[in-house]
Order: sequence, then structure tokens, then C-alpha cells
Amino acid sequence: MNYLLKVTNTYRVPSVADALALREELSHIDCGALTSFSYTTKYIKVRGEIVGEYQVCKATIEFTPEKEPELKVEATYSV
Repeated sequence: MNYLLKVTNTYRVPSVADALALREELSHIDCGALTSFSYTTKYIKVRGEIVGEYQVCKATIEFTPEKEPELKVEATYSV
């Protein structure tokens, strides 16, 4: 049997407030535990001038322990 142990997802959000809201949302998912979260500010430049910014967030969610998996999680992606 195959077990999905953990995933690391990368998100783009418009602001730091949105990054913090995403962290809060992911910390309350039922099927796993948020084990790592970070965000980095990226700048949008036009001709060398900063005209905007966004945040790139990385979140690692652990579903079940590697040594003794207890939970079978299936990942699906859709657009």
C-alpha cells in the first residue's frame, strides 16, 4: 500500500496579510499537520523601479508518520 507522507506546496499571494491568513487556514486542516511555513516578498519591477510586490509562500503538510503510517491520504489537483 502507498502512503502519501507529506507535501510541500508553493503559493503566490498578494500581500503579507494574505500569507498570514493562508498559514492560519493551513494550520487547521483536518487531514494533516502544517510542519513548516515560510514566505518571501518578491518585487515587480518596471525599468528598474518597484511598482508592486507579492508573496511566495511555501507550506509543508505532514499527513502520517513515515515509520508507522496510519492514515491514507489521496492528493488531487484541479484547475
